[in-house]
Amino acid sequence: MGRYIIEWVLFLKYLSIFLMSGFKFMVGVAMSMAMRLGFWEQFLITVTGGIAGVILFTYLGDKLRQWIAHRRKRPTRASPSPKWAQLWEKYGLWGVAFLTPPILSPPIGTAIALAFGTPRPIIIQRFGIAMVVWGGLFAGVWDWLRSLF
Repeated sequence: MGRYIIEWVLFLKYLSIFLMSGFKFMVGVAMSMAMRLGFWEQFLITVTGGIAGVILFTYLGDKLRQWIAHRRKRPTRASPSPKWAQLWEKYGLWGVAFLTPPILSPPIGTAIALAFGTPRPIIIQRFGIAMVVWGGLFAGVWDWLRSLF
């Protein structure tokens, strides 16, 4: 019985990091550091969670935006805001993809890319590459720092 409880707690720990990484990547990274996960555990859980968040918001983002607008009782904006347009003009899709994990979040980065008409498979591909790079960097730095102590 005790073994099953331990396995259930471990599953919930991984699930919470996975889900949080899909909404705010850096919070998922921080959670995995706080839980002292190893390199591969941290890398795999945060990256798959981040990519799952991008996929979710890429395909459900329009419905979510409509639902929020309906709840607020005001129409959705047809064009992106000026600050997002400036970000897009300055950095493009690759820039937004690489700014998403550490600064933005999967929902915001995906919304920006969708607002500028980027095809969904391209969003998933580029954001996935960015998640892998940042996930590897964060997990590697954490693993290195942990080895010092």
